[in-house]
Amino acid sequence: MSYSIREKKHFTLQSEGLRLQGFMAVPESSLLRLPSVQIHHAGGGYEAIYKHMAEDLARRGFVGITMIHRGYPGSEGHMEYGKGEITDIGNLTEIMMAKPFIDQAKMGIMGYSRGAHNALLALERYSYFCAGVLWSAPVDMIDHVEVNPWIAEMFGGFPDEVPQEYQIRSSIHFANAINCPVLLIHGEEDDVVPVRHTARLAKALKEHDKHCEVKLFPGEGHIWSRRGFERNWRLTVDFFRRHCQSSSPSAEHDLNPNRSSG
Repeated sequence: MSYSIREKKHFTLQSEGLRLQGFMAVPESSLLRLPSVQIHHAGGGYEAIYKHMAEDLARRGFVGITMIHRGYPGSEGHMEYGKGEITDIGNLTEIMMAKPFIDQAKMGIMGYSRGAHNALLALERYSYFCAGVLWSAPVDMIDHVEVNPWIAEMFGGFPDEVPQEYQIRSSIHFANAINCPVLLIHGEEDDVVPVRHTARLAKALKEHDKHCEVKLFPGEGHIWSRRGFERNWRLTVDFFRRHCQSSSPSAEHDLNPNRSSG
């Protein structure tokens, strides 16, 4: 089933004194309250594909929501790599919850790479979400900085200098706090966020009896191939249909991104 889009809206939200830019696409539906999904962008920044993803979700019956994270063009502030951004996600969610057409019991969240990192930390801090989908998520910041040492500058130093900054940003330590189903997607050839991050998170979630599905793909790196992106998107939509949408439209659309990364 395909829905028409009732509204496409750019908006500004305030978070910790910062003005952040957001976008939402709302489907035309007979339901008084609608399921929704937030999409959080990767470290490369906000690109057109994220808006396209939100619109595609709306055509499937979800309110699609995106936000330009702090420190990126269009929003104020400085990048904090999983600190202030998590507060921003909480404030965005509370704004959405106040919308009369948002079903507060059917709110999903997803992200890719740094966006998955932020979404995962939000899943651990907040109990708002019915499901989460994480593409190529880094979960241990000490490991992450060993592979990508330039990130240490955003933490204020290396692990031996500011250990607490690494602790609070490492979602692997807080997996027991997740209280909704999650889908983990990772490329086995990823050399930016090695697949061991997802393997460790899956192990931790299973040890805590959390609902976790894992999809690992050989031959895929950190930048997804077009075919890989489209497959990931179908898996993502199906997961949100199963866990956040009581009346499930067919996942028959194919999203055709301009780029396979974000």
